[in-house]
Amino acid sequence: LMATGGLLLLLWLLAELSTVLTPFAVVFLVAYLFNPLATLLEERHRVPRWASSLGVTALVVGLLVLFVLQVVPNILGQLETLAGRVLGSVEQLQAWLASTTFLDRFDETGLIDKEQLIARTTTSIRELADSFTANLPMLAEGVLTHLASLFGIITVVAIVPVLLFYMLKDFPTIKLRLFELFPTFGGERGYLVQAGEVVGSYLRAQLLISAIAAVNVSIALLIFQVPLALLIGLMTGVLNLVPNIGALITAVLGVLIAVIFGDPWLLDAVVVVAVLMGQNLLEQSVLQPKIMSNRVGLHPVLIFLSLFIFGYFLGALGLLIAVPVTALLMAVYKAYRHELTLDLSPEARLKRDLSKRLLGRLRG
Repeated sequence: LMATGGLLLLLWLLAELSTVLTPFAVVFLVAYLFNPLATLLEERHRVPRWASSLGVTALVVGLLVLFVLQVVPNILGQLETLAGRVLGSVEQLQAWLASTTFLDRFDETGLIDKEQLIARTTTSIRELADSFTANLPMLAEGVLTHLASLFGIITVVAIVPVLLFYMLKDFPTIKLRLFELFPTFGGERGYLVQAGEVVGSYLRAQLLISAIAAVNVSIALLIFQVPLALLIGLMTGVLNLVPNIGALITAVLGVLIAVIFGDPWLLDAVVVVAVLMGQNLLEQSVLQPKIMSNRVGLHPVLIFLSLFIFGYFLGALGLLIAVPVTALLMAVYKAYRHELTLDLSPEARLKRDLSKRLLGRLRG
């Protein structure tokens, strides 16, 4: 009861401090992913640990600033274009409903009332516009509230590079201290090392492959002048983190965007399908064999099962962490499978008794 109460108290404390602990968790994850690069510079090129950590920190911050200054404005512009075209499509739908003769047949049979359908559509659009206008003061108040906390945001942004530098510089010690918090299994903590290596190699490889996919798809679609090319490329990179299902969702959404906003839509849809198929072929034949050499070793059925289970409980976050967490659990299980084996044969009982007696004499 005390242990359960302590665990519940710890979970409650973590939930209350989630806003404060989130930057530290993100920085630790980044340090965990880039620690091999700092270690490589230190061991192979004889660079001091503080210098390699400073260089990796500068690299990460530079990439983040470049992404924010160059990519984010273009993505926001394409999202604005997408929203404007969606609203225009709604107005065109209203005009089409008023002029089309397609609904006349259903109106004659009595299945629907065309005038009532048009009236309801017009009323819904008007109510949506009125609701948006009425919520503008609340939206402005929310913006002012966020601006009031701008100092806190600036403080966090300024502290994050410093935290990353110290995390990278002392990461071996931090990792060792974290390992000591976990219980020993069979007198050892080797299962943590193996599980950490499996998950770390998977995350680094998957993030690199996703970044390459986003860049390739964006450049290819920009060359063919497909509408919302950067948005489709970013969507490809993000959904690529979800194995198997992500590629299917990307293809469906990409073709849907090309069909709705393409001109001519058929050519753009064909280009999107060809680019995504080419990227998928590149991943399967080159990127995954070369980059993801240390695979997680999970059966496809187990991957699908983990995606559905984690997605059911955690939503989009569950889809992103399903495979690495499952790989972590499988690594722990495989590392100490012999400790979990239950053998009830007489020979096994005799071996256990002899081992206990020998261990007792050695301790005595």
